[in-house]
Amino acid sequence: MKIPFREIFPPLSVFYILVAYILASLIWWSMLHMRKNKSEFENKATIMRLMAERQGRHPEDVIHSVEYRDLEKKMHRQNQMIYGEGIIFLLILFVGAYQVHSGLRKEIALNRQQRNFLLSITHELKSPLASIKLTLQTLIQRQLSPDRSKGLLNNSLQDTERLSTLVDNLLMAAKLESQSVQYLPEEQSLNGIVEEVFFHLKNRGNLARQIELELEEDLGISGDRLALVTIVSNLVENAIKYSGEGDIVGAQAFRSAKKLILRVYDTGIGIEAAEKDKVFEKFYRVGNEDTRRTKGTGLGLYLVRQLVRLHKGTINVSDNVPKGTVFTLEFPYREFAEASSPMLTKKSKA
Repeated sequence: MKIPFREIFPPLSVFYILVAYILASLIWWSMLHMRKNKSEFENKATIMRLMAERQGRHPEDVIHSVEYRDLEKKMHRQNQMIYGEGIIFLLILFVGAYQVHSGLRKEIALNRQQRNFLLSITHELKSPLASIKLTLQTLIQRQLSPDRSKGLLNNSLQDTERLSTLVDNLLMAAKLESQSVQYLPEEQSLNGIVEEVFFHLKNRGNLARQIELELEEDLGISGDRLALVTIVSNLVENAIKYSGEGDIVGAQAFRSAKKLILRVYDTGIGIEAAEKDKVFEKFYRVGNEDTRRTKGTGLGLYLVRQLVRLHKGTINVSDNVPKGTVFTLEFPYREFAEASSPMLTKKSKA
């Protein structure tokens, strides 16, 4: 079997060898030029001593002459020029090497993330499809009670919604990448959208989480409804994925000066400090495909950040106390009249 060239000589290894060779060449040529300068200086100094001896002067008196001092200064200037050019070349080499090294590492990381994405997307597609197929085969081949049939159909409906959400995220990511997102800003109720998402969450009978909501009324925001629902849904789904049975998943929304603040939090496993700057990258997931057990494609938080920026907002992630994670979003606040009809009480359990 033919071994690929990239496996025999990895790009980073070839790059390190090239940089080391250039650095060694620079040092070698610099030393060679300095030796030549010294040799030329000594040859000319010897000639000056011989000429002084022919003129009847002592050869060592040459070192006090103007010509000798000028020759010595010339040699020092040439050495300084070699030092200066060498230092500038080293700076350019190190800056260029750093840029290329960073680019190569990012490219390698992106390739790894894309590979993990393909693995996870395959799993995300196959699992609900297999479940739906099994449900349909069971309903066709067996006579089940109405309650049992309804339960299977509800599970299939949840799998269908899961597939629909996955496809929506993929389409949204593709539109963001091609900058073809149709942004339709309208007056929206942020607290209404949050309540709607959590109301849908509460209807999942098999989700053992504590839900907490602390929402001010009439929180107006100018934005695209689908994008805002996608933001809140992905944050809530992320909180569910990284929390366990009995943990809290909640949200706070309130005004602060001219800002509208939304916090989505959980009391789950949290995010390591080193991971916090990476979780918003496309395809990035905490851990790796061999060790992580949570479902996902690495697109959710990437979509959240891009859509928040589209709404002139900001997002950051921090640790919850005593455990868990908090995502804090800030949007420009827009005041408008709203008929409030909350779907959930301030605190409830699902």
